[in-house]
Amino acid sequence: MVWARTEVDGIPAYWADGDGDLKAHLIFRVGTADEQLAVSGITHLIEHLALFAVKGQAHTVNGQVDATTTVFAVKGDPQEVVEFLTGVCGALRSLPFDRLQVENRILRAEANDRAPALLEPLLLWRYGAATYGVSSYEEFGVGRHTPDQISAWVERWFTRDNAVLVFMGGPPPESLRLDLPAGERIPPPAPSSALPVTPAYFTEPLQHTVAANAVVGRSVPAQAYTMLLGRRLEKKLRMELGISYSPAASYNVRDADVAHVTAFADGLPENHAELVSAFVFHFRLTAEEAASGQEIADIVDRLRTAKRDSPSGTAYGNALRELFGREPISDRDHAASLAAVDPEAVREVGVEALRSALLMTPGWELPGARFHPAPWTSADAVDGQVLRSADAPVDGERLVIGPAGVSLVQSPSRRVTVRFPECEAMLAWPDGARRLIGRDGFSLLIEPTLWIGGSSLTARLDEAIPADRVVPRPRRSSDRIPKPKASRYQRVRARLTRDRAAGAAPTRRTGGGDAD
Repeated sequence: MVWARTEVDGIPAYWADGDGDLKAHLIFRVGTADEQLAVSGITHLIEHLALFAVKGQAHTVNGQVDATTTVFAVKGDPQEVVEFLTGVCGALRSLPFDRLQVENRILRAEANDRAPALLEPLLLWRYGAATYGVSSYEEFGVGRHTPDQISAWVERWFTRDNAVLVFMGGPPPESLRLDLPAGERIPPPAPSSALPVTPAYFTEPLQHTVAANAVVGRSVPAQAYTMLLGRRLEKKLRMELGISYSPAASYNVRDADVAHVTAFADGLPENHAELVSAFVFHFRLTAEEAASGQEIADIVDRLRTAKRDSPSGTAYGNALRELFGREPISDRDHAASLAAVDPEAVREVGVEALRSALLMTPGWELPGARFHPAPWTSADAVDGQVLRSADAPVDGERLVIGPAGVSLVQSPSRRVTVRFPECEAMLAWPDGARRLIGRDGFSLLIEPTLWIGGSSLTARLDEAIPADRVVPRPRRSSDRIPKPKASRYQRVRARLTRDRAAGAAPTRRTGGGDAD
C-alpha cells in the first residue's frame, strides 16, 4: 500500500509511507479568493496568530495561504506532530488577540519585502478585483480586523468539516486528537470575470517577460499538455534561438473542475519582438497540430514515473480533491487515464487553452490578430454632474459623478468608470483624495484639488460607498497633494486656440477671476 485514506475526529486523513521524519499538513478550504478586497488579509492574519501560539515548540513548522487553501505544516517525530496539530486547533479556538498589533506589523513588513509575482497581473486582468484576482492587490484589511471579525471568520471557515489532513512518512499517530468545531464544507468561489472575450492580450511596458495564462479542465491530458508546452518553449526559445533564459510552463489547480496553465519566457528588450512571435507561434501550434506519438509517449512516461516515485504527492492531491468536493482517484484509474493519453487528447487541451488564453506581452509588442485586446477602457460613462479639470482647457478631461457611480472621461473613446454597487474598495486619505477600485479591476483616483468644484467630491463619494468598503490611508505630506499645473497664461492661450479652431470669436471677460 503506497497511500491510504482514514479519518481523525471526522477529518479526512490521507497518508503515504516514506522514510525519515513524519510530515503532516492540516489544510482548510479558505484562502484569498474567499475574501472581500477591502478587508483582505484576514486569513493570512489568522494563520500568523495560530502559528505564533505553537512556534515556541521544537518543531519544523510553516504556514501558507493561497487562493483557496490555508495550510499548517509540521515535520518531526510523531509526538512533535501531535503537539503541533493539537496546538494549532487549540489556538484557532482561542487566538492570542493581544498579539494583533505585532502580527499586523509583521504582515506589513512581509508585504514590503515580497517581490511582485509574475502571475499577479494575469490574474488581475482575468478576474478583476474579486475572487481569484484579490491576491493581485495588497492586503487592504491588515491593521483593521477586529477580534469579533476574526472570530467570526474562524467560526465559518476553520472547522473539521472544511478541512483535510495529509501525512507523509506514515499514518496519523494513534494518539492524535483534533478539537475542531463542526461546520460545513465550502466549495471554492465561482470566479469573477474581467474579460468579455478570449483569447485576449494586454501589454506591460515595464515587463521583460511574455506570459500566458489559460483555464482548462483538470485532467491528465492537461498535465501532459503543460509539459509539452514547456518542453517546446525551452527547446525553441532557449536551446535554438537563445532569446530566453528560463522559459517554462506550470499546471496549477484552481478549483474542483478547473486548472490554470501558465507559461512564460523572459528576454532582453532588443529581443522582445522575436520572443513574442516565437512564444505565440508555439502556443498556437499545440492547438493546431498534434504532437508526435513518441513525444507524447515520452511525456506520459515522465508523468507515470513521477507518480510512482511520489506516493505522498498522490495522497496530497487526493486530499485536495476531496477538500474541493471531488472523489479521490485510485491508482488504477490514474493509470488508465495515463494510458489513454494520446496526441489528439493533448491537442484538444491545446485548443481549450488557446480559446481561454490571456497573454501578457512586454513593452508594446502585439501578438497578432488572433488575440483580442483586453479592455483598457470602460464600456460607458455614468450620467451625472460634469466637472472640468482645474487645468482646463489645457487639460480636457471631465469627471462625471452621479447616483450610479463616477467616470473619468479623457476622450469619447477613453473613459474609466466605477459604479458604486461594484466598488470593491475605496482608499480614503485624510486630505480628501479617494481611489475607487471596481470589481472589474478598473481603478479611479480622484483628487478633489484637481477639479473645478471638487470640494464636494469627498463627501459625495463617502456617502455613496458603504463603510465596510472604505480603506483608510495614512496622512500625506502637503507636497504629496497634487495641485493644478497649468498657468493662467497657458489656460488663456489654450482657450484662444480652441476658439479659433471652432471658428468662434474669442470672448473677453472682466474681473479678477480666471476665465472659465
